[in-house]
Amino acid sequence: MKNTIFLLSFVFICAASVAQKIPGSVKGNLKDDAEAPLADATVSVMSSADSSLVSFSLTSNSGFFEIKNLNAASYYLIISFYGFETLKKGFDISTDKPIADLQTITMGRVYKTLGEVIVQDKAPIQIKGDTLAYNADFFKTKPNATVEDLLKKLPGVQVERDGTIKAQGEDVQKVYVDGKEFFGNDPKLATRNLNADMIDQVEVYDDMSEQSKFNRIDDGSRTKAINLKLKKDKKKGLFGKANVGYGTEDRYDAGLSANFFKGATQVSVIAKSNNTNNIGFSMSDMMGMFGTGGFGNFSGGGAGGFGGGGGMTVARGGGGGGAMNFGAMNIGSGVSGISKTASAGINYRDTWSAKFDANGSYFYNHADAGNLRNSFQQRFLTDSTLLTDQQTWSNNNNGNHRLNFNITYTLDSLNSIIYQPNISFQNSSSVSDDSTARFAQTNNNSYLLNDTRNLRQTAGDGFNWTNNLIWRRKLNKIGRTFSLNFSNTYSITDRDGFVTSTGSSYNNSGAKIRDNNFRQQNLQKNGINNYAVNLSYTEPLARNKIWEVNYGYIHNENESERDTYDFNPVTGKYELPNSFLSNHFNSQNKTNRIGTNFRFIEKKFNYQIGVSAQNVIQENFNFTKDTLLKRSFTNIIPVATFTYQFARSRSLRFNYRGRTNQPSILQLQDVIDYTSAPNYRTGNPNLKQEFSNNIMLSYNFFDIVKFRNIFALITFNNTLNKIVENVMTKNFPVQYNIPAGGGNQLTSQANMDGVFNVTGAFNIGFPIKMMKGGNFNTNTRITYARNGNIMDGIKNFSNNFTVGEDLRLSYIYKEKLDLGVNTTVNYTSARYSIQKSQNQNYLTQLYAADATYTFPKGFILSTDLDYTINPYQGAGIDRDFTMWNASVAKQLFKNNRGEIKLSVYDLLNQNTSFNRFVGDGYIEDVQNIVLNRFFLLSFTYNLNRMGGKSMIPRMFERATRNMRLQ
Repeated sequence: MKNTIFLLSFVFICAASVAQKIPGSVKGNLKDDAEAPLADATVSVMSSADSSLVSFSLTSNSGFFEIKNLNAASYYLIISFYGFETLKKGFDISTDKPIADLQTITMGRVYKTLGEVIVQDKAPIQIKGDTLAYNADFFKTKPNATVEDLLKKLPGVQVERDGTIKAQGEDVQKVYVDGKEFFGNDPKLATRNLNADMIDQVEVYDDMSEQSKFNRIDDGSRTKAINLKLKKDKKKGLFGKANVGYGTEDRYDAGLSANFFKGATQVSVIAKSNNTNNIGFSMSDMMGMFGTGGFGNFSGGGAGGFGGGGGMTVARGGGGGGAMNFGAMNIGSGVSGISKTASAGINYRDTWSAKFDANGSYFYNHADAGNLRNSFQQRFLTDSTLLTDQQTWSNNNNGNHRLNFNITYTLDSLNSIIYQPNISFQNSSSVSDDSTARFAQTNNNSYLLNDTRNLRQTAGDGFNWTNNLIWRRKLNKIGRTFSLNFSNTYSITDRDGFVTSTGSSYNNSGAKIRDNNFRQQNLQKNGINNYAVNLSYTEPLARNKIWEVNYGYIHNENESERDTYDFNPVTGKYELPNSFLSNHFNSQNKTNRIGTNFRFIEKKFNYQIGVSAQNVIQENFNFTKDTLLKRSFTNIIPVATFTYQFARSRSLRFNYRGRTNQPSILQLQDVIDYTSAPNYRTGNPNLKQEFSNNIMLSYNFFDIVKFRNIFALITFNNTLNKIVENVMTKNFPVQYNIPAGGGNQLTSQANMDGVFNVTGAFNIGFPIKMMKGGNFNTNTRITYARNGNIMDGIKNFSNNFTVGEDLRLSYIYKEKLDLGVNTTVNYTSARYSIQKSQNQNYLTQLYAADATYTFPKGFILSTDLDYTINPYQGAGIDRDFTMWNASVAKQLFKNNRGEIKLSVYDLLNQNTSFNRFVGDGYIEDVQNIVLNRFFLLSFTYNLNRMGGKSMIPRMFERATRNMRLQ
């Protein structure tokens, strides 16, 4: 299979190479009217016959340019540079004169005089300060192509099969439309629901938080972003698409996306329903309020950042079963099991007046996910190994309503207010049935410790409300600013759960020593009530020097109340209070922090240094036990950043930040959880806060002429008082009433030093010179993680070393062939300080190819193939398997607005899902149920009525008109 993939790619490469010719070139030197060289000017070669773009380049620092690989023909140059008149100049290439040397070319500055005539030809790529702008019309796409199809054709931009975008070697975190968010922060919603022919320019730049843009103090939030600028004639009308499909195994997939534009008013509607694991939205929407955190952390020295708390287990995964995307059909989402989803949402943005700008969205989703999970875990104890074999059937229903809004009110030229409210409601239910057998292994001998079956049912709902209010004021001196930021979170969840557990425990000779049976009801209420205030003042010390002082206060309160009732066999009701398993717990963290920053800005480099002093008062109330634990922590938190800009497209960055992390209420609450017996869990109210040191060094190079990019990154993170698992298999604390023997295990938390990780990444991408339309990318990943836990009172360190390599070759031939070949190899070495005999090495490999070819008369053939190798892995695991998907489509109607398609998923019926997790003192192999072979017949219709009369439905037009402020 591997040989076939690489043979195909080799054939394509050879065929493309034969077709290339290198006959001639044009060169020259560009200067202004004062004889100074003009660097980074855009020079485009256009065909005189049809004015099509042939090639382009940028001038060097000395103003020199040379464009090669020109056939014998007549051409003209379009030369553009900001602040200068666009210049047009003709030349010829012939076999007798293959080199056109234009010598010195002088450009004149733009002077705004009446009747001036300027050549309007656009360059394919332009540099606007720190922004790289692609003019979309120069990168042709097929009819009805999406923005994602356009991005694939842009030099220096990569789009993975799951829709993930990289630009200049960095992950793109946000995609804006005309500078505004489009349906939240999920880039795929814009790239997969907007048409390519609507885009005027694609801008790539480094985005920063609203606070950093305002006061120019880096708060560590810098991310790569893309802004899609719409064409002026595309800002009025209707566009979108609708699809419906049905197949074997009763599979279905239907969706609608519609966008109504009228000037500043934009309304977008999206709806989907399927049972093919095609969620189509970010996982944060599906999670609803799960993971709702408090404002528990400050970013050291900056304007103040917020995040969740708790410990973290580092996992390394391998295997297959991820998302699949072939043709226009996207199947799979990376979720476990098989899901039925239904989602709908509406996005709105408008400029109500000169002072008010608003955007927001409502989104609803419902997911019904079923899964059959098989896992095999090896947990390494001080003198033996616990082997746990578990099979779990589960079904989860989750419904979530999410409403968010963003209003910017510009009071005057000096004052502005930003208000961002977010509300979500969730209801969910789940049922699971698991069977577990646990064995002890010593010196190649193993015996059964226990067998257990647990049936669980839970149902509940929740509410979450967050607000973020920012007031920004410019004072009477440029650079002198004041800002006030208020944030709060209020959430409450209420869940009702039932568990029925049956099982037995055995001694090392196989004799039963006891039965472990119980039936219980658990009523759980959790509440979060947090608020934070942050003030920042900046003072310009000079043209390029800024001083900032900031103060922040956080009140973070979490409350958990758990009531447990045992089953009464006499009445058949859960009515016997179990005070031992019930608890009412409240945790509060009150944080005061004052800090200062100094930033120095030069043309080539800038740096920022800062420090803050932070005091945290932690109060843990156990109402059930009538106890109070009050502690105070004081930290000095430094911050340092440095950026050196070697050139406009080559930079070096260094960043250091310290931060504290507070334990979560689940880690603090001292009440035992019996629902996963014989794996009992409890909290530790004596936990201390964590302190993390984070260091990052990155190098980014992008050759805007040859479209080569190099990206290198190294990070180091260590955590003092790291919150880790404290696992006990013997000598259980008396108060928990856990019987000894039989494989019982109690897991709590403890603080531990010596935990750190180092990661490195090196990415190179470049076009293939002899293969027009070909690009190659390689990414090397290295991680060394030293994790820890405590096992029966002994510290255990796991040292995990992982190295991976990703290779991808992509080739686009005109508008007919789109080919990709890639390889991913991961090697992992796991070493343990106890049970060194369990040290392991393992390797995973993935070889893949995908291709789409457009035939005459609108026929399109698409296929993708993945071959996965999992050697040396768990018993009973399918080590090698092949995933093959294919589709054939026919475009219909005028402008190919319609398409009918027959798709087959998992043609060889070999799909499987396997993951190996290397954790703190354990290795676990997991398999989940997956979709297998099915066929799907689908129809898609593209809506596109731009310009002319208003295409916004009357109800939307009336609603938005009434909302305007005069």
